[in-house]
Amino acid sequence: MNKPTKVSREKMCDIFNIRQIEAFRAVIKHGSVSRAANYLFVTQSAVSKLISALEEDTGLALFERRSGRLQPTSAALKLYEHSDRIFTELSQLGREIKLLKDDCPRIFSIGLLPALASQYSAEVCKVFREKHPNIHLSLIVGNSAMIKDLLISRKLDVGIVSTPINHPDFVSEPVLKSSLVCILPQDHQLADREMIHAQDLHQIEFIDYNPNDLSSAVQSKLFDQFGCNPKLTIDATTASLVINLVESGFGVGMVHPASAYWRKTSLCIKPFFPQTPVSYCFCHDQGLHNSYLIRSYLECMNEVYYQVFPRVEM
Repeated sequence: MNKPTKVSREKMCDIFNIRQIEAFRAVIKHGSVSRAANYLFVTQSAVSKLISALEEDTGLALFERRSGRLQPTSAALKLYEHSDRIFTELSQLGREIKLLKDDCPRIFSIGLLPALASQYSAEVCKVFREKHPNIHLSLIVGNSAMIKDLLISRKLDVGIVSTPINHPDFVSEPVLKSSLVCILPQDHQLADREMIHAQDLHQIEFIDYNPNDLSSAVQSKLFDQFGCNPKLTIDATTASLVINLVESGFGVGMVHPASAYWRKTSLCIKPFFPQTPVSYCFCHDQGLHNSYLIRSYLECMNEVYYQVFPRVEM
């Protein structure tokens, strides 16, 4: 590759083009100029010229030749990472253009945890649709890691997850702020209590979250505080699984009220003492142009939830 030269910002803006980045990304992804050329359906010399031009325009050394192979520099790897967003947004732009050409409704995509994939989300969508009848909603259910990945790759507009997203382009704000509830089978020995105290669960069969889950640490701290020792029968990765296990008779569990209330189950849902704050994280790209839809969906979530449960300050 040619040795890069220093250029002004003005020149970079004038000459820098997407085709150069396409060639650069293809070389990184496929490991060689020849494979990149095959992927792009161009000649090897064309790819080499595009890479050389990119190095000259940016003033960066992007590749080093070692043992006859091109190796990306640290600058190249950082540029590749930053270019992901550009190409994802270009792909989104292509889809938007196709929708405009086909006169299709705009799509607003939401990522949900299994615990919220219930009548609650159906009611939220109903309220949202009444406010935005020309918007097509798309719901995707997955765990927090999957939803965060889809958000970062710009395949979702909004994600409701259990923990904040750690990315400079995204914001996480608490939503559905409430207190933990205890869920029990209707024939459970504690089912007639108005409220379940932590001490009531001493030596009671209990369904915990996985040991590395923050929820498990919160519950363990509560039990230690009151000197109670539930019988841990099984642990689970999600609130949805905890609810299913309670229904199957493995014991009692603790979840966010929204996880249990809107599910058509035969469970008893009891307030838990001491009150333990709990919420979900409402995550989105802070720079998106559709911020009005994001705020509207958040308002719809709160509207449906707080018609049933009191607001809790955290």
